[in-house]
Amino acid sequence: MTCRHLQRVLGLLLILSVGTGCGANADRKPTGQVEGKVVCQNQDLKTGTVMFFPVDGGKHAVGMIGQDGNYSLSTYETGDGAILGKHKVVVLVSYENPDGSTVPDDVPRVPDKYLSKETTPLVVDVNGERNSILLDLE
Repeated sequence: MTCRHLQRVLGLLLILSVGTGCGANADRKPTGQVEGKVVCQNQDLKTGTVMFFPVDGGKHAVGMIGQDGNYSLSTYETGDGAILGKHKVVVLVSYENPDGSTVPDDVPRVPDKYLSKETTPLVVDVNGERNSILLDLE
């Protein structure tokens, strides 16, 4: 998959993630706020998207990684976090900027195993109102 194609897919996923949360409240599961930092190869990851997929099913949560390596998740509305329970964590990074230039070489490369919910070894638990979760990608 090319970097440009990956950017388009990421953008579409974000739009769908936010847009599908506008339905009836009856289907909403309880959430807990989730924020944290993403570290890859002992460096803060300064770009990308974090996605939490509930192991028991339900709507996934999404958050952008900031320049400081921090992220905050949203499921149904901005900043509401992730559904309570265990989640498989996916981290997606595009190594090409929208203008076609590549990101600096000092941005660590995320290992392929973290790019899919089928292969990610990261499983975390969201359990309560506030959760601070460090994602350390080996």
